[in-house]
Amino acid sequence: MTERVRVPPIELVVDTGADPETTWRALTDPELVTLWFTDASRLGPVGSRYRLDFGDGSVVAGEVLALDPGRSFGYVWAWEGAGPGEATRVSWTVEPHLGGSRIRLVHEGWDEAGLDARARDDHEGYWSGYLDDLRDVLSEA
Repeated sequence: MTERVRVPPIELVVDTGADPETTWRALTDPELVTLWFTDASRLGPVGSRYRLDFGDGSVVAGEVLALDPGRSFGYVWAWEGAGPGEATRVSWTVEPHLGGSRIRLVHEGWDEAGLDARARDDHEGYWSGYLDDLRDVLSEA
């Protein structure tokens, strides 16, 4: 029997000169999220629904799992129409760093969702591009 190789989480870090408050708004204010990512619902309390609409029929629908306003939040990442259990988790952290902010993104739960390294790697490529866009938006803030 072949043992399945564990699929590691995506862990990305971006440093920006923007202060933590500005950075937090860029991650959570729907009007600002559209500048670097996609249409997002307003971030509500733990247990509330959270939705990202990429406008091409691709929609992520989940719920808020954690919220520490101004510092961190996490949510379920599940594509609408995906099979049962194909949900992963995304978390964001903002912390002061060298006069600006450090943003940490972790996207995990690939094994539990029954997804392979290819799915993880595809997401990592997209996340890297979105974080570059976020860095650009924050450099203009």
